[in-house]
Amino acid sequence: MVSSEEKRKCIENVIELSSNEETKNIALKNLYQVLLKDTLNGKLYKYRSFDDKGYALANLNDGTLHCSKPSEFNDPFDCKIGITFNSIFKAKYESEFDVMMEIYNEFLSVVRNEADINDYTDDVRRLIIKLQNNTIITDFIKANDGKISSEQEMGKFLKDNSNVIIELLQVFLEDDYFKDTLGVCSNMMPQLVEKISPTGMLVLSDENATYEDFAKANGVCEDADEIELTMLMSEKISPELVDARADIMNLIDDKDNQINTKLVDLFFVGCLCTDYKNRLMWSHYADSHKGFCVEYDYSSLTEAEMLSLPLPIIYAKGRPLLPWKAALDNTLENISEATAQITLGLLTKDDEWKYENEWRILVSSSGSTEFKMPKISCIYLGAAISDKNKAKILEIAKRKNILVKQMKIDRGTYALHAATIFN
Repeated sequence: MVSSEEKRKCIENVIELSSNEETKNIALKNLYQVLLKDTLNGKLYKYRSFDDKGYALANLNDGTLHCSKPSEFNDPFDCKIGITFNSIFKAKYESEFDVMMEIYNEFLSVVRNEADINDYTDDVRRLIIKLQNNTIITDFIKANDGKISSEQEMGKFLKDNSNVIIELLQVFLEDDYFKDTLGVCSNMMPQLVEKISPTGMLVLSDENATYEDFAKANGVCEDADEIELTMLMSEKISPELVDARADIMNLIDDKDNQINTKLVDLFFVGCLCTDYKNRLMWSHYADSHKGFCVEYDYSSLTEAEMLSLPLPIIYAKGRPLLPWKAALDNTLENISEATAQITLGLLTKDDEWKYENEWRILVSSSGSTEFKMPKISCIYLGAAISDKNKAKILEIAKRKNILVKQMKIDRGTYALHAATIFN
């Protein structure tokens, strides 16, 4: 089995190189090599159950794969991008906070007589002067500048000097430039930071602490996601900020609905795997071993056929996050980055599903749901298939000269075996 990291790099390579015909062929050949490495002799499999309308048998007869809407999948996380308050905040305000840090560092240079205040622009000079005029900040720097050299010392600093952090934030957030660009957060942040408990400040400095730890340190113990915990902490710490919370939740809900609704309607998806003996797959997708499994042969494709290659699924503990930069600022660079993130989102699943070792065919939702597949090299009948359905499969197999094997349950171990019944 190829690692998820290798598969991720392969997909990123396909995304990056697909815009150019020459480099696209290089990316597809690399993808094909990954497929061959991840499979047994280049074979991919589709588990099927018998349906009343005969769609599964029609696909078998026609050599096609039915591709479904992601909304029909049994995993509610499938083909959807996650969102967190931190990812929104980072996309919307990271550049402003970078500027704050730059100005703070310039302020330190002036305090240390390493720079002349007159060398800066009017906006920077104005903020440096405001920092210089704040005695809480300047007294702290005179007493502590250069003393914080470890994480433990930073933790103690946060616990003992939250008032200094508040003063720094207020200097920036009361400035017209930052007040305008930070919007609702300029109203929320100073009050929230001021009211965070000393224990909460200490948790912030611990790289091993979870967001739930931080919430608990501030009196919120509900079983909830990061966004809801953030809102609950804000409600507990600053109940008066009702309008600011409403503005943030409207932004989250609006962008989430816009992108994820479009995402699940963007493609039809065909699902394949790399193992015909997977007992869980037989149970889940082949009607408790009463269905069948089709083997598709990818071992010798032409260059033209490589255009229809499936893509591997990446299994991960963390969800791909919504590309907020593109949602908030539609620059070409942001849109390009978002396209890559969204594609990876379609191809990333919770690692609880890694036993499937899935490969996916993505078909535009404007096209057909029935995808023409490579040659069928074998059909595997479930260990509990009925005689009636077995006869239906054999009729198609004999007409098309396809090898058929019957799965049998091992008498002594948790294993399946495939016995040839038509060759």
